[in-house]
Amino acid sequence: MSQIEAVFFDCDGTLVDSEVICSRAYVAMFRQFGITLELTEVFRRFKGVKLYEIIDTISKEHGVALAKAELEPVYRAEVARLFDTELEAIAGANTLLESIKTPMCVVSNGPVSKMQHSLGKLGMLHYFPICCLAVTIFNAGSPIRR
Repeated sequence: MSQIEAVFFDCDGTLVDSEVICSRAYVAMFRQFGITLELTEVFRRFKGVKLYEIIDTISKEHGVALAKAELEPVYRAEVARLFDTELEAIAGANTLLESIKTPMCVVSNGPVSKMQHSLGKLGMLHYFPICCLAVTIFNAGSPIRR
């Protein structure tokens, strides 16, 4: 049996409790553009889905042309604001990271800057000398859908 050489973690919902926060940011973003969505529905349908896919889906469902270039900065700013005030680590994540002596990497759909923000705020960034986008490693987003 071979020894484990590295451990890969997803970030959102695995290390940091950000899934509901991100869903709230989607609701706030769409509200600014005249579309009202329920938080529970957004969370259920779009957890782990890429931002641009969500914008495309909501655009089609509401029969509007939403400009991704206009919505993305609104979303990113709201996520940053909420992370700064509400983000918490997943219970036990820090203890787990402290116990692992194997090299670790974070792999996520989100931008590296978002991972650095969330992990830095929670004192976890020093565990991860490498933060990567899932598509660059696995040629698929996270979670991998088949």
